Amino acid sequence: MTKPKSDLLTLIALSAFSFILATALHEHGGHALACALVGGNIKELGAFYVDCDPATISGMANRFVAFAGPLISLITGIIGMYFLNRTSKTNSQLKYFLWHFGTVNLMTATGYLLFSGISGLGDFGTGESGMFFQAQPEWLYRVILTVLGLGSYLWVILVSLRKMDSFIGGEGMERVNRAQMLSLASYLTGGIVSVLIGLLNPYGIIIVLISSFASSMGGTSGLAWMMQLLDRKKTTGDEPFVMQRSWAWIGGSIAFLVIYAIMFGPTIYL
Repeated sequence: MTKPKSDLLTLIALSAFSFILATALHEHGGHALACALVGGNIKELGAFYVDCDPATISGMANRFVAFAGPLISLITGIIGMYFLNRTSKTNSQLKYFLWHFGTVNLMTATGYLLFSGISGLGDFGTGESGMFFQAQPEWLYRVILTVLGLGSYLWVILVSLRKMDSFIGGEGMERVNRAQMLSLASYLTGGIVSVLIGLLNPYGIIIVLISSFASSMGGTSGLAWMMQLLDRKKTTGDEPFVMQRSWAWIGGSIAFLVIYAIMFGPTIYL
């Protein structure tokens, strides 16, 4: 007998919504809101970036604005995981959304530590808009950020795997493959949607490469491979997790993505 499969259209819609919602909260609920709270001048609001004029705020306030994005990602990631534990597997769409949303946000928060440590750029970077601008000795800060980033990112993967293990169901290698399919499809969806929206920006391909592509494909790269770490011999005794089609999720996701792309894709100038 053919085993039931998750609905791909619903999975794609749900994953795209989760990715872009996480981005919106990081950029606008984090950086933009923090800039406004400290009295800064928001010059631009893009789909994947916020330009808070550092000349209009103090150095400490600028660090707060940089820190606010990862902080919001951390908080929303924890909230997602909290409600995941309290959602029934019978509500397959919400169950998977909360797992994905929690994972993406936590990967974003910890991934920025690693990215900034290696490159010196980003929210925790040593550039003008980074939290550790002019920190000395720079090499020491970057080494610490890299170590913290690597360790915390691996911790997020382990937490996310345990959460997936709690509801994926099925037996042995079959459940590993099924989890891998769900996670990889979500990863590719997030990357493609982020790039497509990013292409609407007025500054060209460079913004796509350093912002939308880096945050989606780089920051959440664990989604592409981490399911291979699940126990391949485990017998759960539970029915395999299957996501049913939901036109409500599909329609809601499309509406949200279109509105977000139209509003922030070309950039709002203030």
